[in-house]
Amino acid sequence: MPNVGRPSRGCKHCRDRKVKCDQKRPSCSQCIRSGKECYGYRDALSMMFKDETAVVAKKAEKRYEALALQTPQQSWESRGKQTSDEGSSGHSPIIWVDASFHSSRPHSASETRYPTPESMTREIVPSIEDQAMGFFISNHVSKPTLVPRGQYEWILEALKQPGCEEVLRSSVNAASLAGLANSTKNPMIMAKAHAAYGSALRMTNNALRVRETAVKDSTLISVILLGLYENFVFQDKRSIQAWAKHVQGASALLNLRGKEQFKHDTARRIFHQLYGIIMLVSLEAGQAIPDGIKELYDYGNPSSDYAVHGRQWTTRLTHFMHDSINLNKDKESDPLTLITKATNLDRELDSIKALMNRIWQYETVQLKQPSEYAYGTFYHIYTDSWIAQMWNNLRSCRMYLYRTMREQLCKGHTCNPSLFPRNEIAPRIAAAEKVIRTTTAAICASAPQLTGMIAFPHCPAPTPDASFADSLPDVPALVDPLFKPHPPGTFLDPACPTGMHHLIWPLYAAGMSELSSNEMRGWVIEMLHFVALRIGTRQAVVLADGVKEVLELRSADAGVGVAGGGDVSAAGVSGFGE
Repeated sequence: MPNVGRPSRGCKHCRDRKVKCDQKRPSCSQCIRSGKECYGYRDALSMMFKDETAVVAKKAEKRYEALALQTPQQSWESRGKQTSDEGSSGHSPIIWVDASFHSSRPHSASETRYPTPESMTREIVPSIEDQAMGFFISNHVSKPTLVPRGQYEWILEALKQPGCEEVLRSSVNAASLAGLANSTKNPMIMAKAHAAYGSALRMTNNALRVRETAVKDSTLISVILLGLYENFVFQDKRSIQAWAKHVQGASALLNLRGKEQFKHDTARRIFHQLYGIIMLVSLEAGQAIPDGIKELYDYGNPSSDYAVHGRQWTTRLTHFMHDSINLNKDKESDPLTLITKATNLDRELDSIKALMNRIWQYETVQLKQPSEYAYGTFYHIYTDSWIAQMWNNLRSCRMYLYRTMREQLCKGHTCNPSLFPRNEIAPRIAAAEKVIRTTTAAICASAPQLTGMIAFPHCPAPTPDASFADSLPDVPALVDPLFKPHPPGTFLDPACPTGMHHLIWPLYAAGMSELSSNEMRGWVIEMLHFVALRIGTRQAVVLADGVKEVLELRSADAGVGVAGGGDVSAAGVSGFGE
């Protein structure tokens, strides 16, 4: 940089006039005499350094442009001259390798003193498969935290095993690429996902032909991931059958693996997560849980650790969900029998609630004024995302339970003679409808935290030496801004997914309820679209379209548009509908 002399510390007016500035405070004498505003004086320390980055970069660009315009012969001659000159002077030249020049002149030297911009560019970009895997992990994989139960964490453990099989890698690529393609709306990535799915499906079918390979963890995980792929590429409501087919195949593998699978920790965790998926598919499809699966659950549950903080009530809770699924698929029993079974199951819920530890409870926050983001007049704060998912599973079962009671009461009323006293039918139907409304409101109240509108409380994981009571989190300070509704996604952490995919079906059930208001349906549609784009699943889009059809149908009839709807306050919610 050329020497331009010592920089002046005078004010701007004195520098412009090139006169000496006396630098008095608050204004120099020259500015006072001329009646001008004095803008102060420059800092001597800041003038010692000058940012020349742009100038140096511009000079380098001009040098590269000049080199790029040289013909290969000119470049070679100039390099040879420079090399000989520097060799004679005793200095070693700085060598850069120009890959493009090397490829065009295979028999000549490819060193150049200065690189071209193309040869200098060494951008480190992960492969599409690696990006897709990162996307999948940040939205679906979570390790056990406060509750010792994770989500798909065993996939990473399987991939780290030495000699990881190609069938597992292809299945992971198919599911993760499909999710990334949906989130970015990229057809090229989706084409890669289809190709990976075809390859994984072929290798999985080959593995299923031999018992020794069929019972491997890698085969079972591949089947689970192929089912997850079907979720991601959901086309219409008929796609649930393709999803159910993969789940049935996984159920058959669980039976084939038998009781031996519970000897290994990874296999136990895979079983329990898959058992939850099996119950969800059975509930939504109105099908029975495959034979033998419940027996395996009962056998393996005492050796499993996911319920150590409340094994008694979580085991009864699972049995309740199993009985609710069987009631939902029962199409042959008479109305009186079905209502009796539903009433007994509802009483079972009350007894289960008495066994719950404090960790499974949640806080209800009343909204003083309507929120721009959350729906209704209240929302929930849970200590762990898995607990919120468990509550929503119960709420879904309870919705189906009371929907059955309501339908059977109406059916029994039409019989001649009526199966129920006529003076009891209306109050019982009204009570069932109230439970359905409060349950749908509770599902909506769980969504803000799972979609990142509200933060989860910081709960340290319990240590082996600590008692369970010591590991319980304190009740969060509800005045903290972290627990006030923000735009969806504000508090989502890629390192700790909230399991938003578990929110899809409960929201769909709430939106499809004929007792829900159109306002609730509109909010449910928005939430399903947010979940779909965030985690990359078309299943949420298709289900949102189903809710939209009901919304448009109800809106078309002004007299029925909001019949049976309306908001429900937290004060009117009781039991498992909370």
